[in-house]
Amino acid sequence: MKLVSQRGFQVTPDTAEALRELELQAARVPGLKLKIKGVPNYLCSWEGVTQNPGPTGLPPEVSMRPTGREIYIDSEIDGSPVEPSVVWSLAVPLGFMPWNRYPVSSPTQSVFHYMGPWASIVDFLHGEGQGEAAWPSLCAAAQSSVGKWQGGRETEITLQAQLHRLGIHCGPVDGVVGEKTVLAISSLGLKGKPLREIAEEISTWENPKPEPGETSHGTFTIPGKRVNGFSSGGVRLIRTQAGFSVSADAPGKATFIIGD
Repeated sequence: MKLVSQRGFQVTPDTAEALRELELQAARVPGLKLKIKGVPNYLCSWEGVTQNPGPTGLPPEVSMRPTGREIYIDSEIDGSPVEPSVVWSLAVPLGFMPWNRYPVSSPTQSVFHYMGPWASIVDFLHGEGQGEAAWPSLCAAAQSSVGKWQGGRETEITLQAQLHRLGIHCGPVDGVVGEKTVLAISSLGLKGKPLREIAEEISTWENPKPEPGETSHGTFTIPGKRVNGFSSGGVRLIRTQAGFSVSADAPGKATFIIGD
């Protein structure tokens, strides 16, 4: 994925799309004006983060500044600043994750990250009790996807990031090819190939997209096996006595983990 320039700062194409939608939503609020900034090109790297870590103050390996997904959003009505909750109400439903835990005034109240295809990493790892690995994994995956990762094990990081992008949970994005990563590779029928070749191949894969207005439903059952399910977007899962009921009325993902 290549970064694109928008108003003098660097963003991913999907972040640019989300920002356009955010501005359309804001235009419907009388008098509301958004002030949106990002990371300039010359600071969108590990060296740039070392020079200027931005409001979060994080080092390069756990910074989203090189990814094109760190955005700074402030708002005002008739020239007066408004409460952070106003921006939250518009940005969060579109997939922007606020840096602050609560919508209160603070030095980092304007920091947001557009999660894009990496939102599931946070969901998976928090759901498994590995919350401490969620943010480093998110940063590594997002940096890798735009060619900014400089923390070593680039092939392994890229492979794990692309597995997550496809909705295949393989544990933390840490460059360690453990059991979950091996199982994920096997599930795709790619076991035995060099890791670099696998990473390059699956980076071109895309999940199928439903036709406009398409609705689907079904059930998923594996007798005698422990099954966990996760969904996002327009896909919904309901646990039943036999397994899961699945419905989809918009683009999204459903991922199932079978066994321990």
